[in-house]
Amino acid sequence: MAALTCQGAWSAAAPWPAVMIAQATTQINPHRSRAAADDAEVLPEVELTPQLLFRVLASEIAVQRGEIASAALTYLGLARDTRDPRFARRATELGVAARAPTALEAARLWHELAADSEQAAQAFESLLLIDGQVAEAEPLLATRLAQARAGDKLDEFYAQLRRNLPAVRDPGAALAMVQRLAAPDLALAEARLAIAAVAHAAGNHELAEQEAIAALRMRPDDRGTLLATLAYSNPDKEGAERARRRLADYLERHADDAELWFVHAQTLAADGQTARARDEFGRALKLDPDNPRILMTVAQFDYRNKDLEQAEQLLKRYLELPGQLRNPDPARLMLGLIAEDRDDPEQALRWYEQVQPGDQLIPAAARRASLTAKMGRLAEARQILHAVPVTSNAQRVRLLTIESGVLRELGQQQEAFKILDDGLAKYPDDQDLLYAQGMAAERINRMDAMEKSLRRLIALAPKNANAYNALGYSLADRKLRLAEAQQLIEEALRLQPESAHIIDSMGWVMFRRGQIEQALRHLIKAYELAPEAEIAAHLGEVLWASGRKEEARNIWRGALREEADNEVLNETLKRLGATP
Repeated sequence: MAALTCQGAWSAAAPWPAVMIAQATTQINPHRSRAAADDAEVLPEVELTPQLLFRVLASEIAVQRGEIASAALTYLGLARDTRDPRFARRATELGVAARAPTALEAARLWHELAADSEQAAQAFESLLLIDGQVAEAEPLLATRLAQARAGDKLDEFYAQLRRNLPAVRDPGAALAMVQRLAAPDLALAEARLAIAAVAHAAGNHELAEQEAIAALRMRPDDRGTLLATLAYSNPDKEGAERARRRLADYLERHADDAELWFVHAQTLAADGQTARARDEFGRALKLDPDNPRILMTVAQFDYRNKDLEQAEQLLKRYLELPGQLRNPDPARLMLGLIAEDRDDPEQALRWYEQVQPGDQLIPAAARRASLTAKMGRLAEARQILHAVPVTSNAQRVRLLTIESGVLRELGQQQEAFKILDDGLAKYPDDQDLLYAQGMAAERINRMDAMEKSLRRLIALAPKNANAYNALGYSLADRKLRLAEAQQLIEEALRLQPESAHIIDSMGWVMFRRGQIEQALRHLIKAYELAPEAEIAAHLGEVLWASGRKEEARNIWRGALREEADNEVLNETLKRLGATP
């Protein structure tokens, strides 16, 4: 069993990590039955009766139909009945593929029936860790560690721990365990990195950075160790600066490493050092001009920083690379956006039409529909969306919200609401649709429909801060039930305390309740976090109401330079009779 790369949930309370059970050696494919036995498996004498053959065939047919959990359960029954480790192994494979709780039970039985099998032991220990049963897994890991020490394979053992342990259900318990296991091996860089990885997952960032730096001192010129220290650095500002210094020191000794110049440029860009980031992106490209990842990332960087010509050149170079090295659709989508920014809708449409089925198809269809509708061809725009092939309800809902958005852009608010309301009749508990329909209802002043949808969303997703905020803000904006509106926004703020839009809502409800100074404190903070037109409209209005009219005009003038057609801002200016 090798990379059981199953995403999703192990149970309602425990995550199923993608990297777990990466320790074993046989690739799992739930659609291919495994006939050969592990060399360490002692096979019992099992008569191939018609009943046994029927159960095996029925299970494999179930796998082909996608009924993998059912097949796993049948194989587990076969393993119990026959005591054949091959059936237990197959039950484990299928249980993992189906993310079923039976996987651990099957692995336990497989390990019992094939006690000398390294594959069975590794699968069992990994599933124990996934399930949070660290105490039961520790003796298995200790045994394997002793074998690794005897076989001079300690680096390989600790590298596996570093890949797997951060994803366990209880990283705190895993950290204590790996510290016990690694205590005799602290002179080994891989042991230090394993501790660092688990400490990072457990939120002990100081220990994670300390252990990673210890590993780097042992291997100062090892690229992988350096990258690990960057990953395990303390995420605060000082930790980020220390990580940048370590990277810069390394690059002084390894100036021809394009990938690391690229990483350094990314850290500078994330820190807002745009000019330095651009220089180092250029250095990385000069060293490795045909690296698809660097080309695409630098093109995105240039596009975000309004250098459309450079972004276009890089994207076209990216598209000229051999087909197996790149995915053309993200580049085509971005080239379409560049054409839109240049006010060339026909060229943009040509780029969007080249996007093939895949992750970028729906975004490209959305842009095509929006542009086509703005050209006065609404029926054609809607047909573009209706023609997109879909394979899930989530995609259907997404297309409904896009179609509603196209109608909203044209001012057809009632029809935009109807699209979503009809969709909600088909998918009544879809959370994205509930939110979108609620916002569409608010725009046509259907407060009853808006409140019903948002309260249903809150019932389904009680940690959805946007639902609380939207309902609270809508009530406050209409001066309705202001105490309740404030309670809703307070709950949203508790869930997302640094959200500029929620802080803005809090300032707005306080203004509605006559608490001017408190409103200003919140609105100023919101504007500092996100100087957007709608927040500027609110801040300016509160300044205006408090007699600070010139400050209000300055705020509004800045917002108008960025979003001259913002509806909320222009409505505010008109209502107040204000001229910025």
